[in-house]
Amino acid sequence: MAKKVTVSDLPDTAFINNSEVLGQLIKAKHTKLGIKLADCAALCGIGINTLSRLENGNGNCTLAAMFSVLNGLGIKLTTSALANSESHEKNDNSITIESEWV
Repeated sequence: MAKKVTVSDLPDTAFINNSEVLGQLIKAKHTKLGIKLADCAALCGIGINTLSRLENGNGNCTLAAMFSVLNGLGIKLTTSALANSESHEKNDNSITIESEWV
């Protein structure tokens, strides 16, 4: 009998702000689809060790590998920013740029 894939939980946040959260998202997606690690790596065209490092939040993986996985699993990476940016000069001659993100 084939080994069953254990579904991983989605990250606890709606924001992907580090490699660990991205790794959790990748793992949750392929396990929800019932795809084993080796099969997912083959589907995405990367090695098993590379996929494992991505899932574990190892920040030393290439962007090419990350995008191969995101594309292979149908995960879209999008950003949306408003054009409303303001610059404020402070008394100490530093500049702070504030942007609104949607």
